[in-house]
Amino acid sequence: MKKILDWDASAGDDPALAVACVILLSIAILFSVPAFVSGGGQTGIDFSCFWGAGAMALDGHAAAAYDWEQLRQQLILRVQPLNHVPYPYDQVPVPFFYPPVFFFVLAPLALLPFPIAFWVWSAAKLLCWLFVVHAIRPRSAALLLALAIPPVFYDFIAGQSALLAASLLGGILLTLDRRPLLSSVLLGLLIFKPQYGILLPFVLLATRRWSVFITAFVVVLTLMLLTGVTFGWDIFRAFGTAATFATTQFHLSGALPWYKLQSIYGLFRFAGFDYGLALSIHIAVALATGIWVVVIWRRDVSFALQAAGLLAATPLMSPYFAIYDLPILAIALVFLMNATTDQISPLSNRRALRIGVGIVFVLGYAFPFVRLPVAPFMCAIVIAIIWMRLRQLEASGMAISRQTQDSATVRG
Repeated sequence: MKKILDWDASAGDDPALAVACVILLSIAILFSVPAFVSGGGQTGIDFSCFWGAGAMALDGHAAAAYDWEQLRQQLILRVQPLNHVPYPYDQVPVPFFYPPVFFFVLAPLALLPFPIAFWVWSAAKLLCWLFVVHAIRPRSAALLLALAIPPVFYDFIAGQSALLAASLLGGILLTLDRRPLLSSVLLGLLIFKPQYGILLPFVLLATRRWSVFITAFVVVLTLMLLTGVTFGWDIFRAFGTAATFATTQFHLSGALPWYKLQSIYGLFRFAGFDYGLALSIHIAVALATGIWVVVIWRRDVSFALQAAGLLAATPLMSPYFAIYDLPILAIALVFLMNATTDQISPLSNRRALRIGVGIVFVLGYAFPFVRLPVAPFMCAIVIAIIWMRLRQLEASGMAISRQTQDSATVRG
């Protein structure tokens, strides 16, 4: 415990950053969280879809959970009689369109009454989140950052799954070299929220981590086989229909307000661009960012910078990212605390990190008030910090190389 609470300035710990996180955490509790709730993010509203889908799976009707109307009716019948009604359950906000393997998590939760299931789910994913952050960097500053960053609140309040997905992604990166088999299994489990893993196959192939790639592929196939056997093969067709419906509703028609799509696509739709142009810009940015990530992973730089780059770029890949999907930026910042600083001024690193964290926090906590896509700007800030680190390392390497050449010339 003492090791966790001790500060280590040489390792990049920053007491000022920790104090700022505590202050921002207090501000979030007092102002941002109530604003988010009153703006439509009622407590447990998204988890109700999970719980209802799990209950239908227990009844042997998992495929029917992908039917928006049937799921809504089930929630009215199952939840409304309870004395826990934080919002009108006859108004399910979004359809359920998670990949079918997610039912292995949802069905056990549905064995519990809704209020208890919500808190069990919330506590479990928060513990996973803190465990992964602590494993990356066992310091107070990292844990405070992981608790105070705005998307963690939004995920917790809505009962969403982003904290679990971010924990899996962080665990994949942590074990990638030390325990590749475990990393493969975690990557396979990430199929329940596939937009988080878009960049990983390209990185694995570019760095020739063949065993991790192949094993993860086998894990995914095994999970799909078990899903079909357990819940029925018609579940895959129902999922495809629901995913198509959700894409049409959210990406084309604008039934979901554009500010809720925290992506490049959502940003330009919010700005008034039509579907074709906004999607074209999104694809161009995603391709450029993806290539940048692969290049970093091919270079001889610290793993912390590589991991941070992948995490910061991930929300720019898929058109469908929400504000609660951004806890991965906290993991990116924690990895940046671990980035090698032997040839770079520690003061310069801490200053850049403070500025970056400050902007990310301001944008995140401002979201309930401004209601616009802020995630692309949050990602851009973290990417800018990484880019500055890479430039500093490159400049330091060139300087050392010139000194070595000069020394060799003098000796000659």
